[in-house]
Amino acid sequence: MEHVSDSFQNAANISPGLILGKRFSEIAVENSNKLGFKEMYIVINPNSKSKHTTYLKDLERWYLINIFNCTQNYNGHLIISYIDITDIKQSRMSRFIYSENFKDRLFNIKYRGKMLYRDKLTGLYNRDFLEEELSRLDTKRQLPISIIVGDINGLKLINDAFGHQMGDKILEKAAEILTSTFRKEDILCRVGGDEFIALLPKTSKDTALEIYERVKYKCEINPLDFIKVNISLGVATKESNDTDIEEVLKRAENRMYFNKLKESKEAKLLMIKSLKLRLEKITYETKFHYGRLKILCMKMAEALNLSDREKEELNLLCEFHDIGKVGISKKYSSKARLLKQR
Repeated sequence: MEHVSDSFQNAANISPGLILGKRFSEIAVENSNKLGFKEMYIVINPNSKSKHTTYLKDLERWYLINIFNCTQNYNGHLIISYIDITDIKQSRMSRFIYSENFKDRLFNIKYRGKMLYRDKLTGLYNRDFLEEELSRLDTKRQLPISIIVGDINGLKLINDAFGHQMGDKILEKAAEILTSTFRKEDILCRVGGDEFIALLPKTSKDTALEIYERVKYKCEINPLDFIKVNISLGVATKESNDTDIEEVLKRAENRMYFNKLKESKEAKLLMIKSLKLRLEKITYETKFHYGRLKILCMKMAEALNLSDREKEELNLLCEFHDIGKVGISKKYSSKARLLKQR
């Protein structure tokens, strides 16, 4: 070593007398923990130049190290320069951290923005998104545009009989059936308590009716426990650019309501039938118990001189007075011993 700068002495905390006149290999071995000497010695090649950055823990600083090796067979001159780049490194790290935080914030903003257009229960799009998409898709390029409107039958009865938790499960099941039936390019929205609307761009009326039939079929074969999801549907198609898209939506809604008038009563009767079957399955006494109870109640009705309508209501009460058992597991409802209070 022939020359050492003052700044090098201060940084390395090495007395010049200890290194001047020595070979670099000796210095590197004796001061292996100083200024990255050990790492440099490993990578030095004759007649070459290199540079690398390193963090020196003792100094808590970052350095850019340039090595110029003008040697042949490790005999000659070796020039090593240190450039303190700590401020630059810290600045870059700050920008990186800021960038990552900004990305996180941007992601959260985008995520919240997307969720503003989603129904929390079903994950489908909501009415706000539907209105925007109606406007966006209402172009000549998207013709024909079909709209399918659906409404779940008997949801109020389910909520009343089994609670809103079961009603929510029916809504989720309906959303699952609809999602599995419609295509990726279709816009499926939940726009009300039990109402769904699907926008089908570039879809003819015949194709929309095929999807309509598939929905009905999937509802039939995919019950939720003992309850079948029953959805009334209406279809309308915009085939001309002159037609108002809102009028098409109105036609689809009217057809859905027309179908609902026909299907709703049947759906409720099926629901009642399902409830009866369920009651018979979970308790052996229901069928016979109902018969005995009906006889007693009708005798009471005659004695009280009740009207025919009141007798019908009393009869219905007899039939479903054990409705609460539907939500109870059979292992509890048929248990011989007393249930423990928890």
